[in-house]
Amino acid sequence: MSSPSKRSVLITGCSAGSSGHALALEFANRGMRVFATARSTKSLSQLEAKGIEILPLDVTSAESIAELKAEITKRTGGKLDILFNNAGTMYEAPAVEADIVRVRQMFDTNVFGLFDMTQAFLSLLLASVSESRLPPTIINTSSIVSRVPFLFSANYNASKAAVTSYSDTLRLELAPLGIKVVTLFMGEVSTGLMLPDNISFGADSLYIDAEAGVQERSRSHTAKSMKPDEFAHQVALQIFSNPAIGKGEYVWKGTLATLVWFLNAVGFRKIFDASSEGAVGLSKGTVRKAIYDKGQRSIRRE
Repeated sequence: MSSPSKRSVLITGCSAGSSGHALALEFANRGMRVFATARSTKSLSQLEAKGIEILPLDVTSAESIAELKAEITKRTGGKLDILFNNAGTMYEAPAVEADIVRVRQMFDTNVFGLFDMTQAFLSLLLASVSESRLPPTIINTSSIVSRVPFLFSANYNASKAAVTSYSDTLRLELAPLGIKVVTLFMGEVSTGLMLPDNISFGADSLYIDAEAGVQERSRSHTAKSMKPDEFAHQVALQIFSNPAIGKGEYVWKGTLATLVWFLNAVGFRKIFDASSEGAVGLSKGTVRKAIYDKGQRSIRRE
């Protein structure tokens, strides 16, 4: 069991191979008492072997969150220094063809689960506020796709845009209470979140001619993305280098994160249109024509 005098961090979404898994290891290496969570603790066995405290958590379940809060309260004496809202899932589909049930499930994890965790653990963070200590901190994992028109992922992009807006407003609301809020804009990281096999438009999709391009984009993502351990190292370095409220409240890490930050900062957002279309083949006239024709045929069938 870790010493109760160590600063504590609770990280959600720590299953093996994920960014959360790497973050748990990184924060532990920096001397923090880490509580790593996932729906199944079986996926956390490597972390447990490193002395990290593992706990089950389903962020979509109020009962699961309440049980976790009770356990953390018991182990820490009712205090928490960092809440790292990192749990997330991804569902890719054309916006107008997406399964709305799956979209709602994704929002339950990415958005409402994050809201619920923040509300549940606020009291533990408030208990850690002290003029002589570093401010307790909430870190919310958003994504660069909240600022980029990442094609055939509109619903996922929207979930991360919601996180960005919520987190940025929360930053101002919690500052008077002595709590810092950081928004993490996660770039491309080679986890299992985005895989070619997860994408299937279906034979009747208006966009079937772009499916191969989308799958190739995923293969390229896996090959070229930043490794989770490097991502975790860079994130932790920035978090620990800027502990005060008002500093380091926006963190851009992962492949393409710096580029997206720069182009958003200087106002050249439209440049993403061409790169996003090119990545999935929508810049090809033949593909666009095929999609257009399918759209027109679908009207005639009605």
